[in-house]
Amino acid sequence: MIDEKKALELIAQGEGQHVEFKESVPSKVRELSEEVCAFSNATGGYVLIGVNNKSEFVKGFTIDNTKRSSIQDSLDAIQPAVSCEFYPLTVQGHDIWVIEVQEGDNKPYVASGSIFVRRGANSQKLRTPAEMRQLFDDAGALHFDEAFNKWFRMDEISEQAVREFKEKAGITSPAPTPELIRNLELLGPKGEITNVIPMFFSEECGKRIPQAVVRCVLFKGTNKVHIIDSKTIGGPLLSQYNETTKWLKQRLTVEYIMDGFNPRIEKWEIPLDAIKEALTNSICHRDYYETAANIMVELYDDRLEITNPGGLLPIVARNFGHMSKSRNPKVFELFTRMDLVEKVGSGIPRMTDLMKEAGLPTPEFQTEGFFSTVLYKRKPTSSQNVGENVGENVGENVGEKTEKTLKGKEKRKQDILSLIRSDPRISSAELARALEVTERTIERDIARLREEKKIKRQGGDKGGEWIIL
Repeated sequence: MIDEKKALELIAQGEGQHVEFKESVPSKVRELSEEVCAFSNATGGYVLIGVNNKSEFVKGFTIDNTKRSSIQDSLDAIQPAVSCEFYPLTVQGHDIWVIEVQEGDNKPYVASGSIFVRRGANSQKLRTPAEMRQLFDDAGALHFDEAFNKWFRMDEISEQAVREFKEKAGITSPAPTPELIRNLELLGPKGEITNVIPMFFSEECGKRIPQAVVRCVLFKGTNKVHIIDSKTIGGPLLSQYNETTKWLKQRLTVEYIMDGFNPRIEKWEIPLDAIKEALTNSICHRDYYETAANIMVELYDDRLEITNPGGLLPIVARNFGHMSKSRNPKVFELFTRMDLVEKVGSGIPRMTDLMKEAGLPTPEFQTEGFFSTVLYKRKPTSSQNVGENVGENVGENVGEKTEKTLKGKEKRKQDILSLIRSDPRISSAELARALEVTERTIERDIARLREEKKIKRQGGDKGGEWIIL
């Protein structure tokens, strides 16, 4: 409830986005409920009854019990139920009535069979599908992940994706997959399959939902002129997160800091936790109704940009950095179960703190139309054990000790070519065992050989083979 001081402030500012004046109770009481509906569909506000549009008090204004009951009945008829208070207030000796309206959490609200929304000093009735779509979109009420799916069947679920999710989420129950789906509350009210199920548990996610992919691009330099490497990552969302993280780690520089007999410290040119925060943010909050754009992960010599379709919801934009409201609540919930998302509203401050702790520039955020996070790199030092700059030398084994000479790397690449000649279907793991190096090292060497156009892949990762050019 507001007090006299607050009421005087509202009256002084006049009618606007958050204030509506009424000289008296309208003859059609539903007009009041339409105003309340409009405020609920916007950002909340106040209806002051007993004040005219010149910000003047109306003398002798009263509301008897019958009229008050009629007003309350009209407010109660708004669907779904709104959060508002209706009470009298004395201001400078004048009696007025206040209807205090909170912004709704269950938009859209309907009064008199129609949707109303506050725009400036007026309440407007929405008449076109485009206007209604905008309201739903702004409210985050049309959740893509909760929409019913018509093409996916439960017997198409990838059990491997289920196992990976359960392992990451710490779920040890041996319950069958359909029961897991029900327990996670991923089905519609009548058992309908929703989009979140194939998004998490189908290898077809990036094919049947083509916008649900991550496109990774490595550029040479600091602009979008020379592309060195690119990859489109589909499949279940957890797999997209893991594969994108892997792709970035293979192309970022890391310093190994040795301190006596203590475990070595890895110091990445961009903190991995900040990258993971930005990546999960993009997967959880992107607008999956936007079919013409994908999540973009763009790596430059000086920075990393992660961009996802869909600007911030209005309520989040007003509380940027302090509030989170996902366009995809089920996706967000499942990432939270896997401990890949911190507590609600902490992502932006966490990224900022991580970059600050690393001595790097504060992240930059662009919120209009698309949401972009820009994380700037650290400059490697010459006194520490530093990996090579893969922005210019893609495929080099980032993190290898500096005593590994170029001659040794070239010999290993020749050994890889010899092994491929012997067995074109040989895997990275088999190459790593044969050459007694890590699989990550092999992947970097393979990337360099592909860049040098010495080998190419025919077929997919499973069932395909290497061809020497």
